[in-house]
Amino acid sequence: ENTITLMSQHAHYHHETQGNEMMMRAAATGSSVSSSSMPINFDFSRNVTLFRFQSNTGFEYFCVLLFTFTLAYVQEYIAFVRKKEEVVFGASVNASNSAYESLKDNNNTTNALPKDQHYSNARVLKHTAKYVAHASVSYILMLCVMSLNFGVFVSILLGLGVGSF
Repeated sequence: ENTITLMSQHAHYHHETQGNEMMMRAAATGSSVSSSSMPINFDFSRNVTLFRFQSNTGFEYFCVLLFTFTLAYVQEYIAFVRKKEEVVFGASVNASNSAYESLKDNNNTTNALPKDQHYSNARVLKHTAKYVAHASVSYILMLCVMSLNFGVFVSILLGLGVGSF
């Protein structure tokens, strides 16, 4: 079979023994303990199902790996753009705070802040859209990894690694 188990039999036995002891202690004290273990198996075959798409041939599997690699790369690119924007956005916040403080110190309430130092609705909407895109792609990548296909897992790691440069 094309799978590998990440939990050894010894660890499984030790966990079960420890779990039984914990349940006996819990029964004596009147509390409850849940004990369950599930081995994690990576699949090394080229048959993988992602979002109702199932790869049956080598070319389809390559397309799945290319898709996950690209998605991971895009996730890192979005993270880079968000970080770059936060630096600029943060500088703008500091500038507007210092401008506000100087206006407050002068007790001059008729002057307004310069237009470039205000948060515009478009800027906030862009920032929110980038955050939602980043979170969405991150969750989609998590679901891809949960397919437990080793090739998909490595493809995502490589995409994240290449995208971080």
